[in-house]
Amino acid sequence: MGEHIIQPDSKSTAAGSVSAVNALQSPVEREDRLPEQPVQWLGLMVAAAGVGAAAGLVGTAFRWILLWAYKGRLEILHYLHGHVSPIWGWIIPMVVCSAAGALALWLTQRFAPHTAGSGIPRVESVLRAHLRPAAGLILPIKFIGGVLAIGSGMALGREGPTVQMGGTIGKVVGDTLRKMVPEPWTLIAAGAGAGLSVAFNAPLAAALFVMEELLHRFSTRVFSATLIACISSTLVFRAFFGNVTEFRVIPIGFVSAAMLPEYLLLGIAAGFLGVTFNVGLLQTLKWFDRARTWPRGSKGALAGLAVGLTAWFAPRAVGGGEELARLAIDQQFLWQIALGLILTRLLLTMASYGCGAPGGIFAPLLALGALLGNVFAIGASHIGHGAIAPSPYAIVAMAALFTAVVRSPLTGVVLLLEMTGAWALILPMMAASLTAFIVPELMGNPPIYDSLRRRDEALERSG
Repeated sequence: MGEHIIQPDSKSTAAGSVSAVNALQSPVEREDRLPEQPVQWLGLMVAAAGVGAAAGLVGTAFRWILLWAYKGRLEILHYLHGHVSPIWGWIIPMVVCSAAGALALWLTQRFAPHTAGSGIPRVESVLRAHLRPAAGLILPIKFIGGVLAIGSGMALGREGPTVQMGGTIGKVVGDTLRKMVPEPWTLIAAGAGAGLSVAFNAPLAAALFVMEELLHRFSTRVFSATLIACISSTLVFRAFFGNVTEFRVIPIGFVSAAMLPEYLLLGIAAGFLGVTFNVGLLQTLKWFDRARTWPRGSKGALAGLAVGLTAWFAPRAVGGGEELARLAIDQQFLWQIALGLILTRLLLTMASYGCGAPGGIFAPLLALGALLGNVFAIGASHIGHGAIAPSPYAIVAMAALFTAVVRSPLTGVVLLLEMTGAWALILPMMAASLTAFIVPELMGNPPIYDSLRRRDEALERSG
């Protein structure tokens, strides 16, 4: 029995070819391309610039208030040490910090539970279409809650709130201009990048972070919009704070190839510290999850007590950690002090983030990295180098620890280059970040934001 072969006509063949081409082009690929119409492209860029400017204004105000709170906290503690009996003076910062932590967490739990923690994992879930964008109420609650939590001294970073607030601004603008910008999620990503840019005065690292961490892929459309938004937000920030890097570092010379093994070893140490950080943070969240029946704000009050007690004995050891990182970069500590600060900062960060207070982990990571580099410099000075400046080791360790925890090495390297201007350290940064990346991967430890994102999605599905 012979086979019957049906020969398609030319029309059906052409239609099939078109269908095949369309089938090969996924929605993501179609969205990645820039708009074909110049007017639509221009509208997207103008909208992104507006989102960036708005995120820049909000982020700058947020940073200014936190700076004011930091200075005020130091002045109050200095006054208490000079005018109040130490027998009971330590009670005052504990009460104040506990009250601020309780109020921050009460606002979060009562009005906008989505503002708890960093906010970056939730933005990532929204961009992946795993969760729906939350309401605009996030903006005021995240702002006020972040000021209360970080301003009172909790070991949290300002970047989490600014990223989530920037993403919220992008959503609001995208919803308003839906006819002009048919993909509003593009502006959510752009706003998130703008928020990170204004947090650290690092526009390029912020744009890379959106691609490397939030999207896990390169999108021409999103990158263009994010870059415009980051430039816009940074211009707003620098109009108020000036054209200076976050850390003013004494010029550093290029590192010789003979010293690269030391930085590889530093990266290994950062890798182990990063695994410790990730495991500890997730375990602390589990512990606090068991206290869901506690009254609103009570977990924040408990964390605030620990922060207030620490602030009484070591005022610069609390808060986001930027000033502590500067000290670790500029001067060599005693190894006992450096190790004690690492342990203290680890515990404070676990308690501050674990309780659910609004705030990020970038700044605490940078402080821990700088302290680790300081300890490494102390060790290097005792094995034949003599007295050496800790700044190269501290800066490289900051990038390496960021990589170990977040698993975004390109962002980590560029972030520290923009924050310090230490371009001569690019090679040791890359080497240390490589080993810091490998260690947790070999140990099977997932990136922290992947773990936090899955946790947020599970909680929302169950709640």
